[in-house]
Formats: sequence, C-alpha cells, structure tokens
Amino acid sequence: MLKKIAVFVFALTSAGSLAFAGGAQETGAGQADKKFDIDLATSYAAEGPAGKALVKFVADVKEKSGGSVNINLFTDGTLGNPKDNYTSVASGDLDMAVTGLEGLDLYAPEYTFLDCPFLIKDWNHSMALLNSGIGDKLKARYEENGITTLAWHKRDIRVLASNRQVKTPSDVTGMKLRLPGMKVYVDAWGNLKVTTTTVAMSELYTALQTNVAEACEGGYEQMKTLKLYEVQKYIADTDHVFEFVGLFINRDLFKSMSDAQKKVLKDCAAESMKYADSLAEKNRENYKNECIKGGMKSVQVDKDAFRNAMTAYYKDKFAKVWTVTTYDEVMSYAK
Repeated sequence: MLKKIAVFVFALTSAGSLAFAGGAQETGAGQADKKFDIDLATSYAAEGPAGKALVKFVADVKEKSGGSVNINLFTDGTLGNPKDNYTSVASGDLDMAVTGLEGLDLYAPEYTFLDCPFLIKDWNHSMALLNSGIGDKLKARYEENGITTLAWHKRDIRVLASNRQVKTPSDVTGMKLRLPGMKVYVDAWGNLKVTTTTVAMSELYTALQTNVAEACEGGYEQMKTLKLYEVQKYIADTDHVFEFVGLFINRDLFKSMSDAQKKVLKDCAAESMKYADSLAEKNRENYKNECIKGGMKSVQVDKDAFRNAMTAYYKDKFAKVWTVTTYDEVMSYAK
C-alpha cells in the first residue's frame, strides 16, 4: 500500500513539473531556460529619458522572461564613458550598454554620414535610413565587432548656442566652437570655416565664460542642465544632428540565449526605447523653454543654406569614405 501511494505521489509531482515547464516554454522564456544575470551600463542620467526607460526595460525583461533574465542597471557613467562601454560590450567585459554615436567612429566610420551635421533633415529621414537596408548593414558592421543591436532611441536634436546670432553659414565663419572629439563633427564644421576646440563637458561653462570657446553645440538638455543660458545669449535652432543611440548586447551572450529569451529582449527593447523617445520629445520642449526663460533668445536658422553650403563636402565624403551608399540614395529617404 505504501509503495502504491509513493508511486501515485511521484506521478502527480512529475506531471505537475512537466506541466509547469511546458507552460513556461509556451508563454515565452521562463523556468525552462538557462538563467542570466547581466549588467547594463549607460553614461546617461538615471533621471533622463533613457535612464527612466531602462528601468522599465529591466522590469519588463525580468517579468516576461519568467525571471530567467535579470539585468543590473548602472547609469550616470558608473561603468565608464561611452567609448568604454562600447569597447567593453564588444569584448564581452560588459554585457549590455545604451550608448550613442561614438560607435560609428570606433567601428563603422563609413557610416558616420548618419551623424554628419546638416545632412539628415529630420527624425523621419533618420529613422527611414536606420530602418532601411543601410541600417541593417550598420547593424551587421556592429555584429562583426561583437555587438548586437536590439533597438534605437531618438535621443536628442543638436542645436547651436553662441554670443552672436547665427542664421546663415557666413555667421559662423571664424567662430571658436567647442565640439566633442568625433572626427565627423570636426571635419564638417571645419568645412564651414569654424575654428574648433575640444573642452571637457565639466569645463564647458567656464570655457564659454572666459571665451576659450565662443560657442558650443548640443541638445537643449545640455544647455539647461549646465546653465549655459548664463553665458550664452543666443540659441540657434540649427537641428544639425538628429542624435540616435542604441541599446546593445554582447553578440556571443545574445547567441547563447534561447529563442524565447532573445524575443523577450528584442520586444522589451523596442518598447522601452519608444518610451524613451516620447520622454525625450517632451523634455526637449521643457528644456528649451527653460533656456529661453533663463535669458537666451531663440534664433530661426536657414537650414537649407547650411545644407547647400555643405553639399560639395558631402559628395566628396561619399566618394572617398562613406562608400557604403551614395549621397543621392541617402537624400532619397528624406520626405
């Protein structure tokens, strides 16, 4: 009798275990999958659009993977600067990162046209390119370097702050402009006869105050949080770069996951980055208003004049460096 009871209990337990495992597989990733505990880093602030969206991403992945993928989030540059994050994800020293345009300089210089000042007309143009065959080729280029792209985020639109009004290309001639060290920025603005200088972000306010730099460029968030409205009179809506960033994962780590876990990561990444997009758009208007309240005067710019002044430069670069596509093909996505 005891043996019969033991067999009956074992049968019930086994059936329950099989049903649980089957259920986990049917609904997606879960108990049946290998468990992963991975680190995700970004240089962006925890309270910014990307930071807030990543909190959602982490929670969604844990829930939808049935707890099989646990992500530890590190914001505000805790695990290094953007270039550090890129190289660490590529090598596998870091599992995941959200970072921006530095990757083009590092791994895909032939795609730096996506970040070239004044070339891309608007977000629709930028996203059409990223969602085209061109974007797929860029993802493949990253893949070759050990990085899998999960989703894109429309982070910010770069504008120009200065102590002189800027409306046309002639207005920037000879201007001492602070730029990040990315080659495509330095080359493009140099083509407009700008004198470029590199200053650490932490020293930017003082550099502008003491005229080490006469002007700077970046998003409205940068202008507001660094209180640059105290040392710059004008803000020109050049909209010269539509700055996208990526949510990346180490290629080999991603390949080691189950199909269900991969799907969870991709789906949650797409959803969270769309959420980041909406936050960024809303914040941009708020930051712009704060800059104007702080004393800056908004200046409307003849963007076509800048683009026309750069056309010969663009075509030369497409012939020599950006050979993965053509100027005409890139502009065909602008509607």
